[in-house]
Amino acid sequence: MENRLVLGLLGTIGSGKGTAAKFLKKKYKFKIISMGNILRALARKLKIPVNRKNLQILQKKYRKKYGGDYFVNLAWQKINASKDKKWVIDGIRNPDDASVSRRNKAILIFIDANPKIRFERMKKRRRKGFSKTLEEFKKEEQREWRLLNFNKALKYTQYKIDNSKSQKDLYLQIDRLMKKIK
Repeated sequence: MENRLVLGLLGTIGSGKGTAAKFLKKKYKFKIISMGNILRALARKLKIPVNRKNLQILQKKYRKKYGGDYFVNLAWQKINASKDKKWVIDGIRNPDDASVSRRNKAILIFIDANPKIRFERMKKRRRKGFSKTLEEFKKEEQREWRLLNFNKALKYTQYKIDNSKSQKDLYLQIDRLMKKIK
């Protein structure tokens, strides 16, 4: 679609991808597609308990069976079927997701933060199956990086935001980035 702007958010666990997406929705009127929500909906449909380990296994199974770009293609089908011109894809995690999104002219942004800060954020969320210690959190993240080949996905990013400070600082960084992009 002409004049369409799609931002893809890649990031470490608890880095603030969802917070950034919500800010883009509120201030800049973006529509949000959450890759995690697509996966969680599938798990619920299949009556699989929704926790990070089960989601990782389910994701791997579906990507192997239907192709590495299975989930991102679901997101792009929704974007392409819509008349909305501004989208943010929250939670691009692997090279296939990143590659497909770049081919579709998405701008990819890596959001990161200090691991200890991210762990504390995740603790506050209290999602089922969350790591109990910082060390468990780091091991869980390493497993996810290997499983999804996250390092290769990062090669597709065009911008980086360090969200180790306040929410206000995150918003200021997004505002500066939006000025560059426009």
